[in-house]
Parts: sequence; C-alpha cells; structure tokens
Amino acid sequence: MKSPDSHTDTATSSQSRNRKRRVIIGVSLPLIAAIFVGTQSDENDTSADTLDKPYLVPAPSEPPMESLDDPNADGWPTEALAKQAKEQLKGIGKLILNREKIDRKTLRQFITEDISFNTLKPVKLDAAYSDSALNVVRMTNQSAAVKRQGLAELEAALRKLGNPLTGATDLRFEPKVFRVQQEADSFTTQQYVAISGITESGAIEQHATWHTRWVNGFGDGLPRLTSLEVSDFEQVNSHTPGRTLFSDCTQSVLGSTTSFQQQLGRGYGHWLRHIQDTQYFFWLGNPGIALGDVNGDGLDDLYLCQEDGLPNRLYVQNPDGTLRDESEKSGVNWLEGSRSALLVDFDNDGDQDLAVAIIGGIILAANQGDGRFEFQTLIPTADDLMSMSAADYDEDGLLDLYICTYYQNGPQGPQSRSSGIGGAFVYHDSNSGGPNSLFRNETTRGGEFKFRNVTTETGLDDNNLRWSLAASWEDYDNDGDQDLYVANDFGRNNLFRNDGGNFIDVAAESGVEDSASGMAVTWGDYDRNGHMDVYVSNMFSAAGNRITFQEQFKPDAPKEVRSRLQRFARGSTLMKALENGSFEDISDSASVAMARWAWGTSFVDLNNDGWQDIVVANGNITGEDPGDL
Repeated sequence: MKSPDSHTDTATSSQSRNRKRRVIIGVSLPLIAAIFVGTQSDENDTSADTLDKPYLVPAPSEPPMESLDDPNADGWPTEALAKQAKEQLKGIGKLILNREKIDRKTLRQFITEDISFNTLKPVKLDAAYSDSALNVVRMTNQSAAVKRQGLAELEAALRKLGNPLTGATDLRFEPKVFRVQQEADSFTTQQYVAISGITESGAIEQHATWHTRWVNGFGDGLPRLTSLEVSDFEQVNSHTPGRTLFSDCTQSVLGSTTSFQQQLGRGYGHWLRHIQDTQYFFWLGNPGIALGDVNGDGLDDLYLCQEDGLPNRLYVQNPDGTLRDESEKSGVNWLEGSRSALLVDFDNDGDQDLAVAIIGGIILAANQGDGRFEFQTLIPTADDLMSMSAADYDEDGLLDLYICTYYQNGPQGPQSRSSGIGGAFVYHDSNSGGPNSLFRNETTRGGEFKFRNVTTETGLDDNNLRWSLAASWEDYDNDGDQDLYVANDFGRNNLFRNDGGNFIDVAAESGVEDSASGMAVTWGDYDRNGHMDVYVSNMFSAAGNRITFQEQFKPDAPKEVRSRLQRFARGSTLMKALENGSFEDISDSASVAMARWAWGTSFVDLNNDGWQDIVVANGNITGEDPGDL
C-alpha cells in the first residue's frame, strides 16, 4: 500500500504465483490524512484523550438483524411459528434435564391444562443392538401406546423421561423443527428431539420424533402445547463410565508441538481476523488432511493442509501415539492455500508419495523413503480445487488422479468469484461449476512423475460442471475395473461406469442420481451381499424441510422442481445395490437420512463385528457463542 502522504490515489495490490488482484480506491488527500493521522472533530480540541482516539470514517447505520430477518414481514408466518415452538420446546427440555424444577405452575408456561399425549418413553422397547460397548433399544409398535390427558399426567411422564439422566453431566436437549402447518387458531409441528448426558455408567442418548399441536391466544404471545404424540423412540447406552464412546485427544497428541500452540490451537476465529488472502472466503476453514506411513515405521502419520500464508504441516507419529512436527525437515511446509492431500505410492517404489491440491494446481512430491520429500512437479488445473481421489482406472499398475473442482475460473481470476452464489442460480440442478479432471499416471520407473489430462478422451467431460466436492472409486458392477461416483453440491451426482477405460454416466438409469447438496461419498457392502452400496453425506436442513412444503413455496414451479427442492433438504442418502446393477434409496428405512449438516463420511467397522458402520463428520464452523448457528 502506498504511504498516506503520497499525492496519488491509494492502491492496494496482492499477488501470488498464479493470481493477482488490484483494487483502486479514489480518495482525496484530506480523507487519507483523516484516516491515518486521526483528524479531530473540533480543531481547537487538542487534548490527549482526543488525539488518542482514531477517527472513524462515517458510515450509514445498518438496520438490526431482527428487521432483516423477520419471517412475518417476508411472508413466512409459519417460520415465526416454528421459532416460537422451538423456544417453548427448549423450555420444556430444560425441565426434563432438571426434574426437580418441574411443577404445575412452571409447566403452564408451555403446556395447556388439557394436554393430550401418548407415552413419551414407551414401556416396551425392543433390543436393536447390544455388545460390550453399546446397548440400543427402539420402539417398534406405536399402535399400542396409551393415550393420556391432563397436566398432572404429563408432569409425571416428563419426570420419568428424565430419570435415566439423574446426576448426569454434559446434559443436552435439542429439538429440530422440520415441519410446520398453520391452521385457524392453532398450528402443528414435527420435530426430531435429542436428549443426552454422561452418567457414571456411561453416556445416554435418546432420539425421538414428536408430533405436536400448539394453540395461540396467551398473554405472553407464546403458544402452548396442547397435543404431543411420539412416533418413534430410540435410546442408546454406552458402557463407558463417565465419558463418551470417543474422547477428544487432540491436546495430548498435538498439544506439545509449537505449531499447535501458535497456529492450530488458535482456531478459525483467530485466523479469520488475520488471514491476508480471503478470495475464497466461502471455504476458509476447510483444509484437508491425509494419513499415511511416510517413514516406513508402521505407524500412520498426519499431513495437514492450511490456508494461504500458513504452512502445511507433516506430523510424524511417535511410538507412544503422540505426534512430532517434521514439516520443515520433510520439505512439505508449503505456504500456498491448500484444499486436500493424498499420501499414496505414485511410482510403485514402496513408499508413500504426496499430492496436494492448491489453488490452480496439484503439487506432487516423491518420498525419499525416510519421510523426506522431493518436489517433482506442479500440474496446472482449474483454480478452485476441492478434493482428490486416486485409482488405477486403466489397470496399468499406476495410480491415476481425479480432481474435483467447485467454481469456474473467472475472467479476472479467482477474485471475481469471491462474492459467492446468487442471482438466477439453479440450486437443485446446476451445470455451471468448474471442470473436474482425470490425470493419467504415465510415470516411468525411476523417472520423474508424469501425469496427462485424459478427461475428454475418457468421456469424463459428460455432466462435468456440477460444483463437485468429493469423488470415490469402486468396482460397483463387479467387472474388474474401477468405477467413479462424484458427489456434487448443486448439480445431480454422477456415477461413471468404467467400460475398458472409457466412462459413461449411468447415474440416472441406475437410480443413484442423488441431488441434495452432496458433500462426500463412501462405498461399502453394508449388508454383506457381495454388492457395493453407496452412502452420500448431504446437508439436512430443518428450515428447508419446513419451507419447501408450504403452499407459497414456488407455487408456479413444476411438481418435479418442488419435489427436487424438497429432496434437497431431506438429508443424507444410503443407496442399496441391487443385483441388476441399479440402486434403491433406503435412507429413511435404515434411519441414516438425518445425519445433520453432514460433511465427510466413511464406512468403518467401529466395533470389529464384521459389519460396516457409517461415520459422518457434521456441523459447521462456529464461534465461541454456539447460537450463531
């Protein structure tokens, strides 16, 4: 930036190897002086207090968020009702978690005297699963539930529901209102309810679906619950006294390293205020990781990507399970903004080489056999890379690379796309994303890495602009070669069948064309029938489920469009492979659709019983106040 006493316009510029941005701000010299020197509002006031105060450039006041986000003013009164219902449900939840505070007077703030309901926790719960670590029971026959009525009856039922959590810590009650229907003087809601805590014998989780009716007309303006029906109920007990099944060991594993203390431990909020390059602000805080044994000692090591200006990290595992930082020693502490990484053997010499997706290219480095890497080449690509996957698609014995891309390159570089998505964008069926790429590995033994772009010649140009986030290889048709599934954020997902090195998108005809904001994809034979099934993690949206079922939502749109947008908000998808090569969506019957705001996923046998379980990483970046979500 030019100094404030320059007699020319202020110019700000930043550049890196592959991109350059220039912003010209036309301002007068007096205004520059006011900004940098601190012009006083009163020229005769020269007190120290006044001189120490920085002069703030006047700006128009912004309207409060309450006025910007007013569902009634926006024509969505049902959203206001859903918000009121959630507020009341949280009040009831606090009473469930603190049974000693339940009394008739308190309950009247949330519930009518003539409340009708069925059993909140069914007496008969059938065993669904049990082993040394977990015990799962579920309600299977709701028709036999006894109808009850009256505030006194519900008071007893609420106490009983909270009984298992007596003395527990880390108590939580979370309602997710996913349907709302307005009527004359009342309205109904449906919500998923989760109740949990940690007891001396282990963690307890209760999950249920509540169907509720609310009546209005009370002095405080809030509705009262007048009917409650539980349509499903599940309780999970872990045999892990005083703790959850998994424990956060980050501090014990990484806490002693300087890089953790100075960088990773500071968190997203810190770097959000200090990062210099925010051109891809939308994806800030989403770097990738890779696991692999880089030094041949039989222990998995961790490679961590970071944003532009922060060095990538290689953490090598010690025999005691802790990690040591060998980023500089290994030669892979690059500063380019990185999205994802792979540790795989590209040259078939028996050690793990490294591929890192940066903005505009793929860095390839060869492992020297001891955990040190030698830079080989940079493969130019589209700018906005996301994830990578490796497979030997042409069966020549070498691993090839498939690259997922999000935004298209803009006319002025990446900065022209930093403002996000808007306008006439088609959320459920877009074909305006960046191009994905397949690179064939043509490395000769003992030679440097060589990869060639074969996207067009292999047929992968078809349906290739769909805002892709992840891809996974698997021989789903059991013909001996690797097929490819691509999870897309806004376009329909792809299933590319490999026919002798040429690919055909068969997602639509196979019934596996999921279109629901795909974040990640994993293959696994969950039912052990010899056919590979596929699970796609999508974003469950309670608000989307509410709004897309309202009559005023896109009333003039074709039924298919409304249906696709409703599906867009439903959640994740498990597709069971059938013997004829097609797939069946069994997400709801398998109870795996509501995986919340889902990101990465994998089939993993968590308890070593021979059956593949599903792990989903979910949530979103948040600050110290979790209410910002």
